[in-house]
Amino acid sequence: MTSALSFATLSLAALSLAALPFAALPLVAQSTDGPRIDIALPTATSNMTVRLRNAIDGGRFEELLRNGFDVRVHMRVELWKMGRFFNDVVAREEWDVIVHYDQFDQTFDVARLEGDNMVSPLGTYRRLADAKAAVALPHAPPIGRPGPGQRHYYSVQAEIETLDLKDLDEVSRWLRGELAPAVQGRKNPGTALGRGLRTLASRLMGGEVRRLEARSSPFRVRDDGGK
Repeated sequence: MTSALSFATLSLAALSLAALPFAALPLVAQSTDGPRIDIALPTATSNMTVRLRNAIDGGRFEELLRNGFDVRVHMRVELWKMGRFFNDVVAREEWDVIVHYDQFDQTFDVARLEGDNMVSPLGTYRRLADAKAAVALPHAPPIGRPGPGQRHYYSVQAEIETLDLKDLDEVSRWLRGELAPAVQGRKNPGTALGRGLRTLASRLMGGEVRRLEARSSPFRVRDDGGK
């Protein structure tokens, strides 16, 4: 009876953890040498860009990656408008970057998944260092430009975790070339990523998790497009 009760208590706690919102999770402080988020503000001729550096350095990411766990980087960018008393979110974009190690070919596949219908392969690499460089490529999410006059800032959150490949069958099939619609951009295998119980199950099996947050300095867009 005690064993059954303990298991039920653990299961309830696990479900409660899975239901926590992204913003409520603890954050890891950034350093200049370790994992960090770089934010480039929009200009008159370019949109804002986000760059996640050293995302899977340190920890057990490399060990787990070589032992059948994919690494997923989940990114969320929010555009905030500053008010006199309160700030408001006016736009939000999210995407994932997946790193997969093919144990047979001994290569690393990297892909970006956006929305429900866009898959962007970022390359296949022999060296982990090159796969890490692909993860660190700057990305300009389609978050739009703020209007002139009002002060704004960007908030960026990153969650890096290892996922059990058995729970990502659709992603695995896509990486093997079996999902032609996904390769052609008509379907996003990211729908198989399961941020609920399957992610939690991966963590209970020993997966690694890292969270980062960064915020840009406040800026104001002028009528002529400058800041």
